[in-house]
Amino acid sequence: MSDSTTDSDVFPASAADALAPDAPEALPRPRIRWAGIVWGLVFAALATVGAALTWTPRALENLSMIVPQLTGTTLVAATLMALGALALISGLVGLLRHAQRAAIRRRA
Repeated sequence: MSDSTTDSDVFPASAADALAPDAPEALPRPRIRWAGIVWGLVFAALATVGAALTWTPRALENLSMIVPQLTGTTLVAATLMALGALALISGLVGLLRHAQRAAIRRRA
């Protein structure tokens, strides 16, 4: 008896049948992770603005002159604007996710 026979103990017929894949079912399409896309764009924009503000020595010098002149009122206004931007971005992500779920429900 040779090692290449189909009735060897290494791969019995039942194990070979268990390894054979069944007919693939229709898999659902993967979700688009909108939060990652939107936040990635926001961070890329912030990095671009930061690089533009400090790109040249002259721009860095201008920035170092402006920062000490900031008052409490401007810092509060900047904080409120930043919180508003966070709320806007979070709302946008929520709307995109809601639209994605609605599209899935319409297809089903």
